[in-house]
Amino acid sequence: MAKDDELRYGPSGESEVHICVDMQRMFAEATDWKMPWLPRVLPNILAVTAAHPERNLFTRFIPARKLGQGAGMWRHYYERWGAMTIDSIGPEMAGLVPDLAKFTPPARIFDKHVYSPWKGS
Repeated sequence: MAKDDELRYGPSGESEVHICVDMQRMFAEATDWKMPWLPRVLPNILAVTAAHPERNLFTRFIPARKLGQGAGMWRHYYERWGAMTIDSIGPEMAGLVPDLAKFTPPARIFDKHVYSPWKGS
């Protein structure tokens, strides 16, 4: 968002949807996957989300339940990131950050077990 709190290209249209990808506790809190930039971008995401909560879709990356799960390369992935399985971090860490979770509903959540929201879903 621009410094004057206006969207750079004007207000969103009635048919537009805000897709917010993987703004989850496991990326915000003290885990192996913590993203240091998340607190910096969260205020802008909150502003966009609050403008039309019903037009938001949140994706959540759901890790394997335990070490050894996952198909193909994902099985190897969790050999490296075994500390990030649901059994290790707890299911609550796959949840949205609290500031965004309060918008559901009316915002919707789409869970996925691979990184991309466009594949395997």
